[in-house]
Amino acid sequence: MFTLEETLWLFLIYAFLGWCTEVAFAAVTRGKFVNRGMANGPICPIYGFGVLAVLFCLQPFRGNFFLLFLGSVVVTSLLELVTGWALEKFFHDKWWDYSNNPFNIKGYVCLEFSIIWGIACVLVVDVIHPMIYALIKKLSTPVGIWVMVALLALLVFDAILTLAEMLKLNKRFKAITELEGAIHSVSDAMGEKLIYEPMERGKERREAFDEKHPEFAEKKREAVMAKRSEINVAVKEREDARREELAAKKAELEAKLAELRKTNFIHARIAAAYPHLSEGEHNGENFRKLRDYIEQKRAEKKGKK
Repeated sequence: MFTLEETLWLFLIYAFLGWCTEVAFAAVTRGKFVNRGMANGPICPIYGFGVLAVLFCLQPFRGNFFLLFLGSVVVTSLLELVTGWALEKFFHDKWWDYSNNPFNIKGYVCLEFSIIWGIACVLVVDVIHPMIYALIKKLSTPVGIWVMVALLALLVFDAILTLAEMLKLNKRFKAITELEGAIHSVSDAMGEKLIYEPMERGKERREAFDEKHPEFAEKKREAVMAKRSEINVAVKEREDARREELAAKKAELEAKLAELRKTNFIHARIAAAYPHLSEGEHNGENFRKLRDYIEQKRAEKKGKK
């Protein structure tokens, strides 16, 4: 049906048009430019794969509007369902969620958008594709082939870089959670509760001993009174030393946490492109903090101008 060269061009062009569609939709619904998609470049691979799947699977139904529409709904919905499920399994949270839309399947797909994809695919197959295919025929030159190879190489590099950074982000979130737990534990240890609870338990044991052995209580009390000043000084020194040690440990952990919270372009873009990640059960809190960190840095830059 299509040559390998034509198939690759179709993928690139429709992936780019899909990115344009996503950016336009985000601009209308959110009022600002958002670089959507998994890749950093102007491309949404899921659209490229989706249109190719429709073109290859539904070519026999091209003359039948109803069957073409119905087939497009099924093909695109299956692709979105599998992609959404795979992303959640791999990264532990949903990248998008249609749970609030009626007639949805686990939040991955919903009837409303499936119908939109179906109509869009009918429009693509019957109206847009003939023009795109004519353009591809003109690109079938040695120069065109080299341009396509260069674009594919950039896309592969982009995909590998993005995946590597997302895996790093997953590990970073895990490290952040562990550090926050460690800082919380140190803070508790610096508080009065954990410092004085052992003393209270010791006091309770002494009182129980005195009650059980009153003949030794008076002698022991006299001995303790004689050394109370010395004991108090020693306890205070130990407490001060322990507090200083814990304060230094807490400062060290907070410095590591601040370093881990620093972000890069890819992390910032993913957080902005898929806001539903900040509502995830697994890493939602970390994505919210990442988003807050990004907004804070942007505000600081604006303040310096």
